Amino acid sequence: LLLNLIINADDLGYSARRDRAILRLLADGHVTDASFMVTGSACRSAELRSFFASRPTPGLHLNLTEGRPVCPPGQVPSLVNPDTGRFLGKLGFRAALSAGQVSRSDILAEAGAQFARFAELFDGRPAGHADGHQHAHSLPGLAASAFAEAAAAAGVHRVRVPAECRLPWLDVGDEDNNKTVETDGEAQSQRRRFLTDVSNDAAIAAKQEFASAGLTWPGAFMGLSSMGAEMRLDRVARQLARQLSPALIKLRSMSDEPAELWCEWMVHPGEPCLPGEPGCGGDPVDEFACSSERRHEADFLASAEFAHFLMRPFDCEAFAAELPSDIAASEAVRLRLSSFHDMPLVTQPL
Repeated sequence: LLLNLIINADDLGYSARRDRAILRLLADGHVTDASFMVTGSACRSAELRSFFASRPTPGLHLNLTEGRPVCPPGQVPSLVNPDTGRFLGKLGFRAALSAGQVSRSDILAEAGAQFARFAELFDGRPAGHADGHQHAHSLPGLAASAFAEAAAAAGVHRVRVPAECRLPWLDVGDEDNNKTVETDGEAQSQRRRFLTDVSNDAAIAAKQEFASAGLTWPGAFMGLSSMGAEMRLDRVARQLARQLSPALIKLRSMSDEPAELWCEWMVHPGEPCLPGEPGCGGDPVDEFACSSERRHEADFLASAEFAHFLMRPFDCEAFAAELPSDIAASEAVRLRLSSFHDMPLVTQPL
């Protein structure tokens, strides 16, 4: 079995410091793809335009939650705070959506404007794929359906479904939990609840909406459990194994002997920003942007340890408990770094 691993760096265009790290990783082959924010403070940088002039385009990282929209705020009133003209925030958008206060036409208008802005910035070329800042694109109901419609209308058919199987903090007996880097207890709990909701929403609702619009996505996804200081080789390898099993079961429902599997690994590398620097949509950079955790991710992705992991066959025996028995016994999984641009446009099993 060939496992095509897409390593996608989120938040390109957010700031010059972050972009330098992402572009360096792309140039050196340590990540395969990136998702670009047309609302980021560095979205019009000459360095970005030059880098992608002779390369396939990055993806669009649709932003519906942070800073100012591309549309005039009065044209998308349900997406913004009427006093500030800014988006409602990660949790505010979700709350408004759940309360039925968000207009589908507003999401379509803003998403369409961001896809159009992307094409403007990249000389008329469409995005190579699309996903959502803070995963707003995969929320049930209006968000996922409007995103899917806007992506298809823009000629973008490869997307992200951020559903990660067996998140380690949901498994009480998981030995990997003992190695988790401890931070503030309540903040850690809130972050994990949010990421669990993201995964559940994507698994339940987003796939149906995306399939109905003719979109496709990698058969497996990971990255919710390996952000920042939690990006360690043991965590990455274990979670990769955990995504293989359910993805293979679904593939085998369509083919007895699937030849290959696609998995997207979402990463967030960068250099730490300085407090007060511009970030997304006119807002100053956030706490995560200023932390050392993005540099940790960049260092890990460029490390000799990770390069060695990618070069050797996947150690199925070490993760036999996470894999189908025939795969664990045959030790037949090869890893290959691949790009969204290489992924075939085929219907994914739900």
